[in-house]
Amino acid sequence: MLGFYLIIAVLFLGGGLYQLFVAQLPVFAVHSFLVALYFYVTFYELRGKPFSRHVYLITMGLLVADGLVNLLLVSESILSGMVSMFFAFLCLQSYRRIYRERA
Repeated sequence: MLGFYLIIAVLFLGGGLYQLFVAQLPVFAVHSFLVALYFYVTFYELRGKPFSRHVYLITMGLLVADGLVNLLLVSESILSGMVSMFFAFLCLQSYRRIYRERA
């Protein structure tokens, strides 16, 4: 399971680099980088070494901002916006679960 999350993070990171430098699609590159960030944060959470609460809040805020941009401004990427919003919701649930256990 952990390898799966790491492979997905690396694939999205590579896809983001391709979209940024080769395909010249910066909006899709940012989306790919943020999805890679989400899977990286989740990878460490599943390893038992979660990040601090600020990392979860920043990741969640960036995913929501990316989702809003993709939903409202970029007409070709409505699905990407919905995926970003879904990952932001999952990040919120992880944040709540981790810090409920610590309290």
